[in-house]
Amino acid sequence: MMQDYEQELVAIKDLLKKNPNGMSVTDISKALKKNKNTIGRYLDILLISGQVDMRTFGMAKVYTISQRVPLSAMLSYSKELIMVLDNESRITDINDNFVKLLQLPREDLLGKNISFLQSPEVDVHELLETISTDTADHEITVTFHVRDSKDRIFHQKCIPTVFDDGRKGITLILEDITEHILTEKEIRNSEERFRMMADNIQDGLIIIENGKTIYANNRIAQITGYSFEELWAMEPLAIIAPESHEKALQQIRDIEAHPDKPSDLQSWILRKDKERRFVSARISGVRHHEKFYNFVVFTDTTELKRQERRLSESEERFRMMADNIQDGLFIVENDRIVFSNRRIKEITGYSFEEMAEMGIHGTLVTDDMKVIADSGIVPVTDKQKIEEVFRTVRPDSPAPGEFKIWIRRKDDMYRYIHGKITAAKHGDITSFYITIADITDFAEREKVLRERIDALQDLLH
Repeated sequence: MMQDYEQELVAIKDLLKKNPNGMSVTDISKALKKNKNTIGRYLDILLISGQVDMRTFGMAKVYTISQRVPLSAMLSYSKELIMVLDNESRITDINDNFVKLLQLPREDLLGKNISFLQSPEVDVHELLETISTDTADHEITVTFHVRDSKDRIFHQKCIPTVFDDGRKGITLILEDITEHILTEKEIRNSEERFRMMADNIQDGLIIIENGKTIYANNRIAQITGYSFEELWAMEPLAIIAPESHEKALQQIRDIEAHPDKPSDLQSWILRKDKERRFVSARISGVRHHEKFYNFVVFTDTTELKRQERRLSESEERFRMMADNIQDGLFIVENDRIVFSNRRIKEITGYSFEEMAEMGIHGTLVTDDMKVIADSGIVPVTDKQKIEEVFRTVRPDSPAPGEFKIWIRRKDDMYRYIHGKITAAKHGDITSFYITIADITDFAEREKVLRERIDALQDLLH
């Protein structure tokens, strides 16, 4: 009886092979001269076992031979690990890749219940816990622990299977996704490291992809006082202080016109709590394949701005003070005049720029001793130079260095000046502060007094 049954199935398949466009139950029963009900039962067996396909046209059912790939070919050429189990979980077939991983002889595997599978090199307990004929048609991930090697991770699929004799089973397909999983893990680790770094730097960071913000770190909220969601719901200039609107708008237009060009934007902003802060934004653009990224780094420079303002105000106060004292004032650093007040020009006739170019020794020193000696105002004992005083003055000197010298003004007039030098050290720079007073009139009065004393002494003698 079984032999007749198999012969009838073979006869139906042969008939369908000769009629590739398909045949109905009526057509097959007429061709084989068999009862339609009998042919229908045979076709159900072939359909369940996957040996024929059925298409419906209205009320008619048309059967064609199944264009399937033989299981043996799939096992031979597939790069996945494939194992076929019957309805009692016995291994009926297994491909070479699976055998190679298990390192067991094929003959020891075929016909064996998978629950008793043991490999000397691979721990497959995770696989065994997931396999049964009731778990067909599902997908999970399993890990094999391989001795003296790295773990192997597989994507597991269990596909319902019907054998030629109508018996049911499952086909187990394992796709090796180890590298994919490790790559994803490394990407996640890299992203986590980036996020930790980005969320712990002092600068705010925004990443924009094709015009859409995809990331902002926590520092942005700290600087502005607004949450990420609040910021992106606002107009771009909403947090810019009113006096900075026009300048910021122009800078934004320049950035939009040249997205690849690095640029800077500086502006006062108003935080959510109305506190004013000064921020600097450095914007750069990078194209990666079809995507364009903008990286915006925000730095809160409010304290630096305030410090600059305090320094500027301090410098202004110093300049006002220096310009209104009666003595001339030089500041010399590294043999360069870096400051001179208004009184210096009145005494020497030279502007700051002229004095900076000529230097101290080009303006406060004269070698024309004969003219000075002939004037008779003060005695001349040596060339009146101040290099020696400079050499003796140090930041830790207990008293300032002093000098009295003749100078020749820009208009060739000679003036007698009294100067003092002090020094201070700031880091690696030593600054010399030189004050000078024009004492020419005092010297002339002293000369007149000496002349009167000399005349009186002549009368007494």
